Amino acid sequence: MASLKFDDKNVPYLDLGNGYRIALEGDEYTDAKAKEKAARELRETPDVVEKSMQELRCLLQEEKTLYVPMDNDPFMIKFLRPCKYYAQSAFELIKRYYRFRSKHPDLCDELYPVSVKHVYEEGLVHFLPLRDQHGSRILVLECGSK
Repeated sequence: MASLKFDDKNVPYLDLGNGYRIALEGDEYTDAKAKEKAARELRETPDVVEKSMQELRCLLQEEKTLYVPMDNDPFMIKFLRPCKYYAQSAFELIKRYYRFRSKHPDLCDELYPVSVKHVYEEGLVHFLPLRDQHGSRILVLECGSK
């Protein structure tokens, strides 16, 4: 059973035992293989990223009811990447994200790794210690009754 711990920089990680641990990775992949995969699967090229960021910022500036940190590129990428850098789709995703946060503050406020520690301790979430053949992490959710 995984246990939530913190490293010397107070960054949370899951200790899976037997020398395996899962940590949030903030670093971007910079190797050629990862860049090629991002370009092929997500349209993620420097030109597309720049154009999409500009388009998304224009859409957000016109939306006066949202406060979005438009100067925070990593925040913007969190919405552009899953939408394959289509600005209009990312804009709709941002609106749904903020709508959900405002409708469900009980689920979103104070959401830190330590506040959801119980899902790991109760065995509701499992990470497999090894990645798949594509380098992706495998997450197993235990749903329903045993």
